[in-house]
Amino acid sequence: MIIEPEIKEILIEELNHKLYIAEMQERLVSVTYGLISDEQYTVDHAILELIKLINLLEKEQEGTTYCIGKLDGISFGHRN
Repeated sequence: MIIEPEIKEILIEELNHKLYIAEMQERLVSVTYGLISDEQYTVDHAILELIKLINLLEKEQEGTTYCIGKLDGISFGHRN
């Protein structure tokens, strides 16, 4: 059975996940808008922002892999 500290840890992980996704969405919208308006961004600026976005996606993938690894050791008492 999941105890209180584990629930808090899971909540923190989920909030971090949501934060990463929101940050990635904001960057993507910003770069796309900048390219469409052609006033703020040059292609060079867009490339730098897209590289940052790719790095965020890699971090998110690492985090997901880590969470899956942690789940491997959790006993789900409510499923028995």
